Amino acid sequence: MKPTPLVLLHHSGGSAQVFAPLIAALPPTITPVPLELPGRGRRWREEPLTTAEAAVTDLAEQLPAAGVTGHFALFGHSMGAYLALALAAKLERDASPAQCTILFASANAGPQCAVPLFEGDPLQADDEDILRTGARFGGLDPQILAHEQLRQRTARVMRADFGVCDTFVRNLSHNVTESPLVVCYGTEDSFDQRQLTMWRCSSASTTDMAPFPGDHFYLTDQAPALADLITRRLTATVAQPA
Repeated sequence: MKPTPLVLLHHSGGSAQVFAPLIAALPPTITPVPLELPGRGRRWREEPLTTAEAAVTDLAEQLPAAGVTGHFALFGHSMGAYLALALAAKLERDASPAQCTILFASANAGPQCAVPLFEGDPLQADDEDILRTGARFGGLDPQILAHEQLRQRTARVMRADFGVCDTFVRNLSHNVTESPLVVCYGTEDSFDQRQLTMWRCSSASTTDMAPFPGDHFYLTDQAPALADLITRRLTATVAQPA
């Protein structure tokens, strides 16, 4: 039996590096497939994308090259949770050979109750506004903020990602997937139960809640427990590729 691919989608301003502890905790029955958007990680020389539509197209085009051609699972963290939903829905509409059979939505509110982060266009916001908004969710390394070149680069990528988030909320938040949903979240994060349970509107299948101790980046400290949850759910629900 082949291992199940687990496609991992990162948060705003981040990269696939955030999944390193989780990847290390996964068993051999699961193959992690961390994808990155342009502007960071292995793709740091590429121009960042600024709309959810462009980001979802980019992610869909990465799947075949990453060896994902049949059934697979999706785990999206924060911004990645929204992109995971839109990606799963797109693959279903397109009758793609690659199909998500379970979606883990991490550290974000249900899309249908989400509001844009900015009243205006985040692409017009200055670096200070971008970094201040990013700091609300944690994850900004003080060493980055103290280094002017890294600070500017971080603000550039985060500005583009906020554009992705806002266009998702404005244009794609009513996407619905046929896949079952597992909503993973830190109990000390800023989202309340009403916001989290709104994920039920985004799946035509079941939606389950999975709380973990911690904040917006609970997945770092809770990697073994999160890996165990993912493993148990995949064993129970994901049809293995032939």
